Amino acid sequence: MSAASAGPRMAFNGLWPTMLVSRRLPGYEQPTAGLAAHIAEQEAREADYTARYQEQRFFSSERPAVCWLKDQIDQTVTAFLRQRGIERALSWSLSGWYSVNRYGDHHAPHSHPGSYLSGTYYVRVPPAPASVDDPRARPGCISFYDPRTGANMITVGTERDARATHVVRPSAGTLLMWPSPVLHYVHPNLSAENRVTISFNLTVER
Repeated sequence: MSAASAGPRMAFNGLWPTMLVSRRLPGYEQPTAGLAAHIAEQEAREADYTARYQEQRFFSSERPAVCWLKDQIDQTVTAFLRQRGIERALSWSLSGWYSVNRYGDHHAPHSHPGSYLSGTYYVRVPPAPASVDDPRARPGCISFYDPRTGANMITVGTERDARATHVVRPSAGTLLMWPSPVLHYVHPNLSAENRVTISFNLTVER
């Protein structure tokens, strides 16, 4: 057998990637104002609805702003699937809830079991405080953690994925989306202004 027919002697295969989608939604200002107003009405009726997020059915609303966001999420999911090489038709269900984070509110490291993709849309993001005693606080940020346990312990420091944590500071109008099993942490809001977000889980049905 010749060397040519034996195939390549060395192959480089990228395995187990984690894809984080970050998208600034076009024309977000007006529909986002509508989302903020809708959430304010919900808060006026149910002040503790953020803590009771599992009871929320955010995307069941027929409000134009909610329908706009659902359509933007569907477009983003379609682009994600295409990027992953999935061309066949899929259908999915979407569940969502809003969060109003006041001063000091945060979400401990967690993942979203039972769904395929998860994400957050940022409705209101207060400016970062001028001074923070602990720089690790990263107010207003969200951190994603390498799902490969201990992988960063054996790097030589030059690989693209050598860091165990990826930190994002979103702004209003930003949609983030990631595979649901990825562990993430929402840093505390250290502003007197509320941080308002809409999070979602997507489950593939077919």
